[in-house]
Amino acid sequence: MKKYSFIKLLLAVLFACTSTLTFAFGGKAEDTKTTVIGHIKYYGNEPFDFAGFETDDGLLYTIKVEENANFTMEDITNNQGKRLALSGIIDSSHKNGLNVLKDGIFVVSEWKEL
Repeated sequence: MKKYSFIKLLLAVLFACTSTLTFAFGGKAEDTKTTVIGHIKYYGNEPFDFAGFETDDGLLYTIKVEENANFTMEDITNNQGKRLALSGIIDSSHKNGLNVLKDGIFVVSEWKEL
């Protein structure tokens, strides 16, 4: 009985070490640019409301503007009610955080009205 407990403990330690090494050396997968189509919606209550994006596929993203973009969040949100195409990356590392919708954060690098 003790032999099986020792083996289970040893396997657990090996698993923990391997997954730690994977995160340490493997890192996060490179973010790839993607395009989503949908419309702007606001979530929350004043003064704590925030802009989100509901895609035609039913995905929900909190939207943020890329740091060096040549437009602002206001430029995008002024088009609320219109169908938009947003290009950028999906940051799902903050899922279920404060003011983060269920599918993560969409960091917008380009956008256009359809």
